[in-house]
Amino acid sequence: MHNRPIQQYYDELAAAYDEDRFGNSYGQYLHAQEQGIMQTWLEGTAPQATLDLGCGTGRFLRYAHYGVDLSGQMLVQAQHKFPDHQLVQASITNTPFADQQFRAAFSLHVFFHLDKAIIQQAIREAHRILQPGGVLIVDFPTAARRRLVKYQKDGWHGNTALSVDEVRQYANGLFFIEKQQGAMLFPVHRIPKKLRQPVRWLDTLLCRTFLRQWASYCFVCLRRL
Repeated sequence: MHNRPIQQYYDELAAAYDEDRFGNSYGQYLHAQEQGIMQTWLEGTAPQATLDLGCGTGRFLRYAHYGVDLSGQMLVQAQHKFPDHQLVQASITNTPFADQQFRAAFSLHVFFHLDKAIIQQAIREAHRILQPGGVLIVDFPTAARRRLVKYQKDGWHGNTALSVDEVRQYANGLFFIEKQQGAMLFPVHRIPKKLRQPVRWLDTLLCRTFLRQWASYCFVCLRRL
């Protein structure tokens, strides 16, 4: 997948992105689960030592002082929220940062747009900019869930699903997998809106068990070698 369609898509969507994607109970459900994972896994890591690879409108920039994104318009939205942050328009496979500059990096809701060869390049770039022992947090749609629901690909948007074994293979010699957790095991779109928040705690609990491989998304924490 080339960068241009992704950049254009998000440039056009930027002004409405937050409300369109996360201004509803479905988006808020996922956002709450994601925030819980990030807060726990990055506890004790200073934002000034952390980079958001694909920061979008800044949904997770409370955890990172630095961010990159392909879309200039998404960065406009993010910079408005975080005027003191250092945000740069760049690809996550070729960032302008120094070798071993960061203690942590994360890339959320990005890999699912990318060809697997590009994902491998992004992992190598993260290895370059992270210090030894640093962490990289990524998420991706789970291949097992998509097989279960007989997901049909339609265009490039969100179409790359992975298994943890694939990520382990891509990270071989660069990182080892330290933690993993699912997100959105339940079919939230089928749950009545008034019940979504009350059942989220159970969903989150189950996503920490072996059932995580069938969740909609998997989060993986990679530790740099």
